[in-house]
Amino acid sequence: MSDTAILEIVELADGEVVLRPSESDGEPLVSIRFSEEALDLLRQSRFEVARQMIDHAITRTRLWDGEEEETPEAPETVH
Repeated sequence: MSDTAILEIVELADGEVVLRPSESDGEPLVSIRFSEEALDLLRQSRFEVARQMIDHAITRTRLWDGEEEETPEAPETVH
């Protein structure tokens, strides 16, 4: 048996897109919630945009390796 977790990206009933372990109902690892204005602009592609955001976070950082990324602190809110 492997120690590798299986993760899933799911769109919840309220429109929030989350990354969570596939066999867990607990707190999601990542959640993305778009504003109403963004939802209007994205329309049917909102899930794909959220998936790309999550994919970028996983592949471009070392967060999932247990190592901290050596980058300057970024603002908490990106506009």
